[in-house]
Amino acid sequence: MRAARSLRSIRNAPRSLAKPCSTTRTIPTKVQAGGYQQLSGMPGLVYDQRIFLQKDGWDPFRFAEEADETLLNRYRDSELVHGRTAMLAILGQLVAERYHPFMPEATGTAWEQFVAVNEKYPAFGLGFLLHVATQEIFRNSQYFDGDIRKGLIGEFDLKDGVEPGTYGFDPLGLMPKDPEAAQKRKSQEINNGRLAMVASLGLLAEEGKFGSPIVDKIIPIQ
Repeated sequence: MRAARSLRSIRNAPRSLAKPCSTTRTIPTKVQAGGYQQLSGMPGLVYDQRIFLQKDGWDPFRFAEEADETLLNRYRDSELVHGRTAMLAILGQLVAERYHPFMPEATGTAWEQFVAVNEKYPAFGLGFLLHVATQEIFRNSQYFDGDIRKGLIGEFDLKDGVEPGTYGFDPLGLMPKDPEAAQKRKSQEINNGRLAMVASLGLLAEEGKFGSPIVDKIIPIQ
């Protein structure tokens, strides 16, 4: 009788007590870094979130996905510098292919002219590299944290309070004083710089393929 009563008590026990422990592990959800949240507050949204209509902006290689504010500012500074260089490079390429009074005997595409100048003036290429190195040393020492004496190649973070791409150089006074207008101008610059980086590669590829100056196709001489 006692055995029967014990068996009935076990059968009538609450299910919560009889339920076996779960063997499934709870895997925590990956914590996303604030990269895309930081990106949404920076100039360039016309390109990032309206044309391509992607929630986190146009970032196919996911550079900004886990970037903190410091790393994201360094990315944006590099993007602005290369965009400005590309815009000037396109302008220089188109002008030099049509008008280059310092060495008029150099003809052909921009690359062919560059090779001709280096052949006649071998020090030109060295001078160009020294100029770039000097500019980079000055830029790093003024606007980045880091010891430039440890080497020219290294990762330096922008100093506190320094906005990416802002070096106090605006000889034409293009940056508006109004904050809203200034934000719009910054978006225009970053977007045109992105376009110029892609376009400069396209111009070089076009000339490399067909061997004729691109300016002759854009502005043909009758």
